[in-house]
Amino acid sequence: MTSSIITKTIFYLASVIIVIFIYACAAIAPPSGGPEDKTPPQFLSSNPESGITGFSGGKVVLKFSEYLEKKSINNAISISPLTDPIVEIKYKDDEIHLTFPDNLLNDQTYIITINRNLTDERNVTLDRSVQVAFSTGDTIEDGKIMGRIHGDERYAAHLWKLEDEFTDSLLFSKPLYISEADDEGHFQFNYLSAGSYAALAVERSAAGLPLLPSRIMYGMSPEKLYKLSTNEIIKNIPFMTHRENPQIKLTHVDWKGLKWGWIHFNQDLHNITLEDLILVDSDSNQIEPSYFQDNQDKSRFLLTLTDTLTNGKVDIKINKISSADGVDIHNTKVSFRLSNKPDTSNIEILKPPPSSIINKDNKNGPQVPIIFSKPIASYTDSAFYMVADTDTIIVKMKWNNPTDFSFLPPNGWKEKTDYRLMFSSSELTPIEGKTLVDSITFIDIFSKKKIGYGGLMGSLDASNASYLVQIKSITNDPEIFFSNVDSNNEFYLKNIPEGLYKLMMINDKDNNQAFTPGSVSPHKNSEWFYIFPDTFEVRANWDIDIGKMTIEE
Repeated sequence: MTSSIITKTIFYLASVIIVIFIYACAAIAPPSGGPEDKTPPQFLSSNPESGITGFSGGKVVLKFSEYLEKKSINNAISISPLTDPIVEIKYKDDEIHLTFPDNLLNDQTYIITINRNLTDERNVTLDRSVQVAFSTGDTIEDGKIMGRIHGDERYAAHLWKLEDEFTDSLLFSKPLYISEADDEGHFQFNYLSAGSYAALAVERSAAGLPLLPSRIMYGMSPEKLYKLSTNEIIKNIPFMTHRENPQIKLTHVDWKGLKWGWIHFNQDLHNITLEDLILVDSDSNQIEPSYFQDNQDKSRFLLTLTDTLTNGKVDIKINKISSADGVDIHNTKVSFRLSNKPDTSNIEILKPPPSSIINKDNKNGPQVPIIFSKPIASYTDSAFYMVADTDTIIVKMKWNNPTDFSFLPPNGWKEKTDYRLMFSSSELTPIEGKTLVDSITFIDIFSKKKIGYGGLMGSLDASNASYLVQIKSITNDPEIFFSNVDSNNEFYLKNIPEGLYKLMMINDKDNNQAFTPGSVSPHKNSEWFYIFPDTFEVRANWDIDIGKMTIEE
């Protein structure tokens, strides 16, 4: 009897525990199945409504479509102009409560900006910034400034209203207004009063911060100031962002052997001269190397020596780095340690791979780069052979620098033809170490269908100016082509590889045949430009007339 009671009791308690466990699990488990929720939170309304007049402060409630992430709110709300004391911000489920002080300025429009730092509980961000405004006077300002920031990142626009004359330092200060662009780069400032405004585009991570050109991607506007009349709308302000190149700096040395190595700079260099370049070894011997820029990586230079350095510390000194743009760097120095351990490795072919495909261009090319793992000190006329259509001939390579050659068949490439490029190891002598492992090394190159070329022509519905048309191919490695616009506002681009292109119209004020992005210091506005929303197809052996291009208002 007792045993039966105990058994029933244990069974009952176990059942209760299982029920509680199942209930608890059911209560906390998230729903399963279905796609991940990526819907951005939506701003629904404000109380009082945006646009009211006679606002005297107090509570403002912003209503959203779902619960928000509390931690995102403080960095997502800004008020212009600032109040004293500052507006108190509190969170309540799907609402944000703001309490304004009662000492607001008379006849002033106050703007609440909700930026894209705001997220829901799943960390999905607001799809675009939102502005809500109230006026303490009888009317509310309704001027607008809007435009688009072009680029591959996420951006924000800064805006300043001028009280006095414009100074260059203005763009380095905190902006009065901020508008975070949507995913396509569109931005908009609302509720602006009449006056003169300066604008700047920045990467979104720097929204609201003073500009640091050396660290922050930014874009200049085509005009220094935009004069806004009462309730006027200024549209289509274009920005093209860029990063400023830092001062040229020799960063490090990658010394490979006894007589050669690489020096590296902090950026790609163009039209550079290295004046009075010397190496000073641990015995104070000064050796002047030969130097060659790497065609594959413009930020580094190959150095080769005829003499051997003494083991130990070596200084590389450059008296002057001269650039084509007139920016010169003086007295550059970097050090490295040299080991006199002999190089016994074999040379290798780094590019191209053993099997490659090319498409013939309209100049019988392209040149195919042949990149070696170390400098070639010498080679004979019979070092390189080509086999095509069962014929074997000796060919000459174009010498670019000791590691970089390029190859083109004597009469150019033929369509749908297989080529074999052969290297005779005994005829190649590297600067150090051993030649190629195999006595004959070969690379197969398959010449496929020739690239087709066509033309693109049209006209612009625009006033007379120094207009330039740029088209840019929609590829991973885009090509860019330019055409001037004639006195009849017509343009014609010839010999363009077939494919899809985006078209950009530029007011080329400085006549440098390219887009000039401007700079913040010294202050220089960008050239005006417009990128047409449609893509255009260039077809082989066709001249496509795209008609008259009209700029969107």
